[in-house]
Amino acid sequence: MQIYLKPIISACYVFPVLALLFTIPYILYEYHKYGSILVLRTGIIYTFIFYMLTSYFMTILPLPPLDSVSSDSACMLLVPFDAVKRVIVNSHINFKSPATYINIFSCADFWQIIFNILLLLPFGVYLRYYFRRKWWQVLIMSFAYSLFFELTQLSGLYGIYRYPYRFFEIDDLICNTLGGMTGYLITPLFVFFIPKRERLDEMAYSRGEIVSEFRRIVAWIIDIALIIAPVVGFFVFNKEIIINIIYDSRYIMCISAYVTIVFTVVTAASKGRTVGKALVNIRLVNGTNENIMADRTNFKEVGIFRLFFRYIILYMIELPSLIYAYGLYKLTETATGWEYVFYGIGCGIFIIIAAYFVVDLVLCLFSDTRNMIYDRITGITHMNMVKK
Repeated sequence: MQIYLKPIISACYVFPVLALLFTIPYILYEYHKYGSILVLRTGIIYTFIFYMLTSYFMTILPLPPLDSVSSDSACMLLVPFDAVKRVIVNSHINFKSPATYINIFSCADFWQIIFNILLLLPFGVYLRYYFRRKWWQVLIMSFAYSLFFELTQLSGLYGIYRYPYRFFEIDDLICNTLGGMTGYLITPLFVFFIPKRERLDEMAYSRGEIVSEFRRIVAWIIDIALIIAPVVGFFVFNKEIIINIIYDSRYIMCISAYVTIVFTVVTAASKGRTVGKALVNIRLVNGTNENIMADRTNFKEVGIFRLFFRYIILYMIELPSLIYAYGLYKLTETATGWEYVFYGIGCGIFIIIAAYFVVDLVLCLFSDTRNMIYDRITGITHMNMVKK
């Protein structure tokens, strides 16, 4: 069992990195196609990735030292069912004596056949249940996947080794393909308590009608990354200014004004669909969540002045509020009389604004229909653009 445990442990180390690289494209795909992300679907997809990674490592690990592989290390075994013959010979089975049948369980060749069948059994289950493949498609894809394993070994791990370090066996192709088809046949037993794929799609489309706050945040991160890139480039070439940003709120105000204007122009020109919003398939419209949910045609396109007001609240008041508060606090250190009171009151107001923004965001994250305050004030909301 140790030879099978090492590939699984290796997959556990690599999987988090692979999952991290896969997560962003997966989120964008799910939001763009369905409008929501289901926990169950996510679990199915990520277990499939882990399975594929583990099955791949099963075929290439353990790796021998480079200098230990020669032209005699491995060869091609092209005789069908030769593994079965080896099991019969090595287990000393006498078909006339049933008492000898138990010897098969102590035969290494027998367990190799079993593990080769089990290797692609989950592959057949995933193909039938989630990817909805027909039996002949599962047959072809199982054979192709097994052939990929064998060719990987035959190539010496894509040329890393000068010669193959494992045998290319026709019996492995047969057993792996049999495993994939076995998985296809027994899929109803595994998915008895899991909703059908069609039901998962229905649930995803239904939840996607309500644009979640997390979906909006994903779109916002993409947009802000694109819009703020020139600002980052400016500070890279003017590093001495970075130190003064926190202490001089004028820089923050200029950046906030720049972001506000760019967002307003881009959103107005694209009729409520920025790059980020297009990727997650939503748009800004004039209306409320309740009206949009009741009638998708019950909305108006957002005007540029309404958008401008929205982004002023967000980028020139709420987001930089703590920096404004810090700047006013620094001014109180040298202020006296009424200036001290004025700066102190202003600092407190901006702290309250920042605290309310955080509370408002948390409430929106745990609510399906609540909008942030800048949307409630301006009468703007997000509409789902996914078509079933």
